[in-house]
Amino acid sequence: MTSLGFVAGETAGLEEALSRVVRLAGDHIGAFDSTMRQMAAHAWVGGGAAPFTQAAQDQRSRLQRAFETSAAQIVERIRALGGRATAPSLSTSLPISTSTRGGYAGMDVEVMTRLVADLERAGHELPTAGSRLSAALGTACVSAAPARQVGTVGAWATEQATDLRRRLTVLQQRPDGDMANAAALGFGLFGGFAPDPNGLGGLLAAAADGDPSVLKKVVEAQNTGKDPTLASRVSAWWQMLDPATRQRLINAAPQLVGSLNGLPAATRDSTNRAYLGLRKSANAKRLAELSKLEETMKRGARHSQLRMEMSALEAEQRQIAAVEKSLALGGVEGRPPALLLHLELGGLGKTAISFGNPDKADSVVTSVPGTGSKLEGIAGDAARAATLWDQANVSSPRTETASIIWLGYEAPQLDAKVLWADTSVASPKLAENGAGPLASFLDGLHTTNQPTGTPRFTVLGHSYGSVVTGMAAQSRKGTFADQLILVGSPGTMAARASELGVKQIWVGESPQDPIADLGHLPLSGGRNPVSGVLNPWFPHGAGPFGTDPSNIAFGANRFVVDPTPAGLTGYDIAAHSGYWARRSASLRNMGFIINGQYDLVTKLPTPKHASPPTPRPTAPPPSPPAQDPVPQPTPTPQSSPMPTGD
Repeated sequence: MTSLGFVAGETAGLEEALSRVVRLAGDHIGAFDSTMRQMAAHAWVGGGAAPFTQAAQDQRSRLQRAFETSAAQIVERIRALGGRATAPSLSTSLPISTSTRGGYAGMDVEVMTRLVADLERAGHELPTAGSRLSAALGTACVSAAPARQVGTVGAWATEQATDLRRRLTVLQQRPDGDMANAAALGFGLFGGFAPDPNGLGGLLAAAADGDPSVLKKVVEAQNTGKDPTLASRVSAWWQMLDPATRQRLINAAPQLVGSLNGLPAATRDSTNRAYLGLRKSANAKRLAELSKLEETMKRGARHSQLRMEMSALEAEQRQIAAVEKSLALGGVEGRPPALLLHLELGGLGKTAISFGNPDKADSVVTSVPGTGSKLEGIAGDAARAATLWDQANVSSPRTETASIIWLGYEAPQLDAKVLWADTSVASPKLAENGAGPLASFLDGLHTTNQPTGTPRFTVLGHSYGSVVTGMAAQSRKGTFADQLILVGSPGTMAARASELGVKQIWVGESPQDPIADLGHLPLSGGRNPVSGVLNPWFPHGAGPFGTDPSNIAFGANRFVVDPTPAGLTGYDIAAHSGYWARRSASLRNMGFIINGQYDLVTKLPTPKHASPPTPRPTAPPPSPPAQDPVPQPTPTPQSSPMPTGD
């Protein structure tokens, strides 16, 4: 045999092996193409959709590289023997166009079922293709590693198809509307690929497997407000649990379950009420035991410890009584039943109570109280939220409204020993601590809301609560709320309203409200950071919480508030809490704003050319301040016709 014939004989078997590889590639290289097209064309949304699409793209690339590497190895051997061969191009491009269907608002069961079937087919066929590829590579005496990679890709497809079919089946079995929105739906479908900051997905999985104590870390994470997707992930996780597992978690850790943003309002209410009842009963039993023990105990260290425990339990019982009194405001005078959305007993205490179901409401208003607020006195704040519901209902009786009082942060107390300490009303520290929990609470409201029409979310910040509101809004620009109402506000930690990232911002301030004028206290500099004007009344410009929201330079809409009789200083502390007075202009205006009836709101005029303000005394500061200016103090409203809303 000539040398040329020898080469031809040696390469003939290799060329046959190469042909087998090319045929296998032609049959299987596009195994993920249909999956990729369906993911793009139907705009799947939610935390796991994008990572799943990327993972599928990566597996498609691995599959194509495996076939290309196999062919390249054989071509290299043919050339080494003196033969001629060209490495075929086996990779193919897959144009991915953005969906033109707009925002995804539901689950296309037919398409999703087809996607799962495609993955199942790939999972079934690719291992067989890998075995055939391995045989072809064996006859060519080259590495079979690429064939093993084909099998690995097939195993991935089988794993994903199994998980997605399970999730799809669970979602199909849920009642209509159970998966609250597209984000929660996306996490439900593609949960295995959902972003998992700090391993919270693992914690939720551990809780479902029987360790409810890890939910404490989930609650701690949501209170930081760092993960805006957490409520949607929690919602999807809860929806995927079977009823028995849900009940087991509720029984084991009712307070933790009731604190989870993203759970249905009805679930949180029943869970928190159960916890309230358990604590009330346990406290009463323990107090009875301690009372008997105290009768037999002499004065001393042990007696002091006993009294401390009794005092703490008695304080909790007063908190429980205040919550019960607040809940009793629902279901009367035409109001819907009250829902207990959050509860923390002990210390200053925390809670969230809603008049109306925020999951079903078209209009949801969340009120954030300020200085001096604590759980023991929550009944007064709850009454304001109930009054707000009454007024909104009068203004628009056909609108489904939920009015929430949210005391989910530690508010500064009036008995602070040092005014400038971090826990005082003059420091933004407590507002910073409260901004994360408030932002996360709103995340949960958005996640579970299923209105009949287009929903409207309002956050009302009163006093120091407006500082909390402003900081929370800045952490969720564009998604926090549709509108803010700020009353008696010393500031929002913003120089301009536009910095808050909310479309509609409304400010109401009584001319006699001394607390609101904390926004004028000196901070630094000599000019207002917005207007640049050096005002002789406020030489240090903006206050400790940013520009005073009632200042025209802030850029908010301002509504009329009835003036109240002023004292000798021109101020009346009662004005600070009078914004909810029945039949008042401020209450009527807030009702109109909540319902989006802006044409009915009585607004304060904005002068085209602001003249220097007339000096007026400020509220007594902690130390004598230098003269302190604001470019435009709150003007006394002029008499104008008031639309009737009562």
